[in-house]
Amino acid sequence: MNLTTTACCPVCSAEMQFCWESTDIPHFGEAMVIAGICNCGYRHSDTILLSQKDPVRYALPVSDLADLDARVIRSSSGTLRIPELGVDIEPGFASESYISNVEGVLERVEGVVQFATRSAREAGSQEATEKGEDILKKIALAREGRFSLTLILEDPLGNSAIDCEKAVKSPLTPEDAAALKTGMIIVDVSGEA
Repeated sequence: MNLTTTACCPVCSAEMQFCWESTDIPHFGEAMVIAGICNCGYRHSDTILLSQKDPVRYALPVSDLADLDARVIRSSSGTLRIPELGVDIEPGFASESYISNVEGVLERVEGVVQFATRSAREAGSQEATEKGEDILKKIALAREGRFSLTLILEDPLGNSAIDCEKAVKSPLTPEDAAALKTGMIIVDVSGEA
């Protein structure tokens, strides 16, 4: 299905066109891809997953270098946790889907922690600076295979996965799934309250 709509640009208020196209994305299923470009240069793109599976949790112990190559498929509704680092990455309104590996996930976390640590240092927060530096050291050791950690991926819509034989897949209870953020507006059309 292809569709074109118009809306006002949030930057210059001119009318801009949006193209909507449905497609099948490997590992994610059916999706609606939306893209719009305004003459002023503003761009907007989004991917909305149209499928929903059973709520799922994956846990992967990362204890050696080979584990860093495990494929991580995170949908925009997936929550990533690394308890040993004290890191929880929850989906937000602008959350994006991606396919990476464990090392790529650690690089993403490292970039955020580096920024937060610099900001804490500039603000004079010794405690936050030390905590950030500790996390960065643990990430460096994990990337060398010298620090074990656990990568947990939870998705209430079931569209995320860790593709590795060592990963333990388990269903989420309805209560656990309801407690997770989805990063998007969910409309229940089942009629159940």
